[in-house]
Amino acid sequence: MLLGRVVFGIGCESMYVGQSAIVSNWFINYELPLAISIISCVPLCGSFINGAVVPSIYNKNYSFFEAFGVGFILCCVTFIIVLFMACLDYKMEKTDAKKLKEF
Repeated sequence: MLLGRVVFGIGCESMYVGQSAIVSNWFINYELPLAISIISCVPLCGSFINGAVVPSIYNKNYSFFEAFGVGFILCCVTFIIVLFMACLDYKMEKTDAKKLKEF
C-alpha cells in the first residue's frame, strides 16, 4: 500500500499537468477556470472516497484481496475512460488542424 501511495504521489502531479494541457485546448476564456477547478477537485474526491470505502470493505470481509480488487477494478475502469478521452482529443485535434488548413 505504501508503494501505491508513492506511485500515486508521483503520478498525481504529472496527471495535473496533462489534464491542464488538454483542458486548455478544449475550453476558452471564462470556462477555463471552472474546468481547471473541476480537474483539480475530482482526483481529491476519488482519493477521499477510496479512503472511506476500502477500509469498510476490509472491515466487513477481513480480506485484503477483496479491498484491493475493488480499487483495482475502479482503476481499470478509469484507465479505459482515459483511453477513450485521449482518442476523442486526438480526433478533435485532427479535425481542428483540417479546419485551419481550409481556412
